[in-house]
Amino acid sequence: MAAMILAISLGASGAKAAESYFPECFAAWDADTKQLSAVTPREGPYRIALVNGFAGNDWRIQMIRAAESYVKRPEIAAKIKEFTAVSVGNDVAAQIAAIENYVAAGYDAVLFIAVNPEAFDAVIGRANQAGTLLVFNDNHLIVDIDHGDIAAKKAQAILDDLKAKNVTEGKVLWVRGLQGNATEKQQTESFTKVFEGTPFEVVEVVGNWDVGTSQRVTAEAVAAHGKFVGVANAYGSMGSIQALLDAKHPAVPFGSDTMNGAVRMLAENGFAGVAIGSSPSVSAVAILAALSTFEGKQMPQRIKLPPPSLPSTDWKDGVAYFSQLPASFDTATGFKECNLLFTADDLTSK
Repeated sequence: MAAMILAISLGASGAKAAESYFPECFAAWDADTKQLSAVTPREGPYRIALVNGFAGNDWRIQMIRAAESYVKRPEIAAKIKEFTAVSVGNDVAAQIAAIENYVAAGYDAVLFIAVNPEAFDAVIGRANQAGTLLVFNDNHLIVDIDHGDIAAKKAQAILDDLKAKNVTEGKVLWVRGLQGNATEKQQTESFTKVFEGTPFEVVEVVGNWDVGTSQRVTAEAVAAHGKFVGVANAYGSMGSIQALLDAKHPAVPFGSDTMNGAVRMLAENGFAGVAIGSSPSVSAVAILAALSTFEGKQMPQRIKLPPPSLPSTDWKDGVAYFSQLPASFDTATGFKECNLLFTADDLTSK
């Protein structure tokens, strides 16, 4: 759950982002986003690598599978000479070393979700010299989802439900993600900001974007604080929901991710709230943006992808969750705006 960012030293032109190629997909981040000058076209087929860092949850696995599935589509496979994906763990030095290896090997593009977004200036410089398109750094071309907005919408859904039920005070549990990650920081700041100036107290625990950890810390929080009037989880919601069910906690408004099992558990146990998340298929959009850049297309400097969002009124089997699919499957299977949707087989097969 982090930005897939395409980066290369390109000058931002004064042209409006609305002039970009395929604006339905490559939408400008905001009205002030500038247009990037097109990269000098290069001949394919291309060599592309994906260097993932953290690989401890199903989102990251599905993200890699979306990329692997996308490059096998006939119309895309014809443009790809080689695609490889590796995971290096939550280690900045290891991620930098892996990226540098692909740059040195002459890859056309390296996609990655940065372990630490502030640590890559040197490798970006080397990639620029080598002509390798990198997936990183907000000074260049970004394919992103506003993760702060996702967290804020979870918080707002809880707050709206509490107001509708005339609940005027109480504690709201926020289950955070992986500590030290820039996306996690953005999520937490955005979530807590919604409750500033309200009579509700936000209690934070660290779930590491992991179902098992989320279940444990949620159970500990319930034991320590008693009842919560609302709960939200950055990612790993199934664990928090199970902990609430085990504790026979009331079905309070819940801000969930889009994991199949989480939405199903919420729907079948009378919870309200919202399921909203970051589609793992962002990796496929990043590849599409890279290929479009190589083909000389123009795009905004920062591209904003819409996160799928379903309120509890839509938590129905076959709509928001699928009883025949694994609990770990992320139901946000793509971006219709980009004509990029995947089937369950695409994303679950090895």
